[in-house]
Parts: sequence; structure tokens; C-alpha cells
Amino acid sequence: MKKLYFLLAFVSITGLASAQDEQPPSDKKIADIEALKVAFISKDLELTPEEAQKFWPVYNQYSKELKATRKDNPDPLDRDEKVLNLRKGYKEQLTKILGPQRVNKMYNAEGRFHALLFKAMRKQNQKQTRPNRPLRRNF
Repeated sequence: MKKLYFLLAFVSITGLASAQDEQPPSDKKIADIEALKVAFISKDLELTPEEAQKFWPVYNQYSKELKATRKDNPDPLDRDEKVLNLRKGYKEQLTKILGPQRVNKMYNAEGRFHALLFKAMRKQNQKQTRPNRPLRRNF
């Protein structure tokens, strides 16, 4: 639950999503989100320093390829198939570092992180699109 509050507070403070500004997030905001993702996954997997040293280079390469795959494929079925194949390919490498149960936990942590991020962005968006109404007092 602390993770959720931390993530919501961060997104609220940075004002990540702006309804009036349809501009993409800045590099700083993207870097901040990536840092939160690293912290979220590290905490969830409870990585030892030795595991982290081996895990993060492999994960960063996986993440880079995943972003490219998602960006370069407008067809949803083709994109999903390529993402699945990419995950299967990296699962073997990651299993050598973490073991099969923790690799599955990592994939689940990614999903939870993205769900929390989208929820926080939606909440921020709703805050920004609501008009400021004065308080009504009934006398």
C-alpha cells in the first residue's frame, strides 16, 4: 500500500498528465518514472546486490527492446505476438539469475507498476479537467 501512495504522490507532484497540454512527457519525467519502476521492481523482487548487478543490465536491454517492439508495431496482434516472443526469449536469461518463480514475479510487478501508473495518471487528469468550483455554504 505504501508503494501505491508513493507512486500517486510522485505523479501528483510532477503533474505528469496535463489535459490542456497534449505534449509528451519530458525526458526528466520519463527518467523519474523509470527510477520509480526500478525501485518498485527491486523492492518487490528483494534483489541481493549480486543479483541486482547481474539482473539490471539484462532487464534494461529487455526493456529497451520491449519499447522498440511496442513502438514499431501498429498492428495489435502482431505487436502482442512479438512482445510475447521477446518475453519468452528473455525468460531463460532471467531465470538463470533469479529462478523461475521470481521471474514470474518480475513480470507481475511490471504489470502492477503500469496499472498503478495509469491509475495515477488518470486521477491527475481528472483533477486537472475538473473546474474549480467555489464551496457552497448553506445558511
